Amino acid sequence: MKASASVSRTSNVGKLEDRLKKLQRAAVFVGIPQDHTLRTVGEVTNAQLLYIHTHGSPLRNIPARPVIEPAIAAPDNKARITAELTQAAHSALEGDADATHLHLERAGQLGENASKRWFTDGRNHWAPNAPATIERKGSDRQLIDTGELRRNITHVVKDS
Repeated sequence: MKASASVSRTSNVGKLEDRLKKLQRAAVFVGIPQDHTLRTVGEVTNAQLLYIHTHGSPLRNIPARPVIEPAIAAPDNKARITAELTQAAHSALEGDADATHLHLERAGQLGENASKRWFTDGRNHWAPNAPATIERKGSDRQLIDTGELRRNITHVVKDS
C-alpha cells in the first residue's frame, strides 16, 4: 500500500493584502474641519481665513502666509511625522489595528502642533505686517489677533 501525504498551508497573503488596502484607505488630515470653522468675530470663517492667508489676496494687499504645508514639511517636523506614519505601516502589516490607529493619531497630533507653532516660528519667513496693520491691531504679530484661527487648527484621522 502506498502512503500519501497532503500538505495543507494557509496563506497569509490575502490577510496581508487586506491590511495594506485598509491602510491605504486611512487618512490623516490637518486643518480646520467644518465644525470648527465658524468664527466668533466677522463674517469670514476660519477655513476661509486660513485659505486667504495661505494663498494671499492681491486685491486686499495680503501677502501669502502659508501655515500647514510648510509647518509639516519643515525637516524636524517631517521626520517625526514620518516616523509615526512608518510605525503605523508596521503595525498595519502586523495586523494590530489599535496600534495602527494610535500611530496615525500621533502623526496627526504632531502635524497639528507643528502648524500651531508655525505662527511664531521664525522659519515661516512671512512678510511683516504693514505699518497700518500694526497700528490698527496694536501688534506686529502676523496672523495673530485673537488666536482663534490658530486654536481651531486640528487633526482628524479617517480609518477605512
